Amino acid sequence: MPDEAASPGSVDARHLLLVGAGPGLGTAVARRFAAGGYRVTLVARSQDGLRDLAGTLADTGAEISTVAADASDPDGLGARMRELYLGDGAPGVIVYNAVMGAPDRLLSSSVAHLQAAYSVDVISAIVVAQVAAPAMRAAGLGTILVTGGGFADHPIPALATVSLGKAALRSAATMLGADLEPDGIRVATLTIAGQIAAGTSFDPERIADRYWEVVHLDGPWQPEFRYTGE
Repeated sequence: MPDEAASPGSVDARHLLLVGAGPGLGTAVARRFAAGGYRVTLVARSQDGLRDLAGTLADTGAEISTVAADASDPDGLGARMRELYLGDGAPGVIVYNAVMGAPDRLLSSSVAHLQAAYSVDVISAIVVAQVAAPAMRAAGLGTILVTGGGFADHPIPALATVSLGKAALRSAATMLGADLEPDGIRVATLTIAGQIAAGTSFDPERIADRYWEVVHLDGPWQPEFRYTGE
C-alpha cells in the first residue's frame, strides 16, 4: 500500500512509466513515446535486459531511466514505485504491460503458480495505481493504461492464467477509472485483439501508435479501447 503519510512529489505529464519493459511491444511503446519527446522510465525484472533496452533507445535522444523490479513481488515493486512518486517529475503516464504468459492449465497449476501469475497480471497493476494516485491527484492529471488481450473475451484452457488475468485486469482498470476520474485521472484497458507479430497488422510498432493515440485523445474517455489490426 502507498505511504499516505508522505507528501507526493510532482508529476510530469510527458514522462512515461512502462512497467513490463521488454522486447516486442514494450520496446515499441517505449520508442514511440521517447521519439515523441517523452522522458521514459522502464521497469522490468532484469537489470541486464533494462540496460540493453535503454541502449536501443539512445538514438531517440530521450532521457531514459531504468528501475529493476519484479512484478511477481507486488510489495517490492510498490516500494520502488514509492521512491519514484515521492520525487519531482514523476511519470504522468503509466503503461502496465507486465504479464506471465506461459502456457498452463487450471487443473495442473499449483497454488504457488496461480498466485504468482495473479500477482504479475493483476495485483501489481493495482499497486502501481495505488502508489501513483496521490501524486496524480495532487497534480489533477494522469493517464494509466493497462495492456489487455483478447483472452479476456475468449479464454483459452491452454493459456489459463493469462486468460484469467486479462479478464481480472480489465475489471480492475474499470473500477480504478471510476474511482480516479473525479480527480482528473484517466484509466483504461487497451485490448489487443490478436496475436502480436512483426510484419503483420499486429506489428508492435502499429500497436504502439495506438497507445500514443489513446494517451493523446482529445475527446470522450472510455474504460476500454481496442486494437483490432485496423
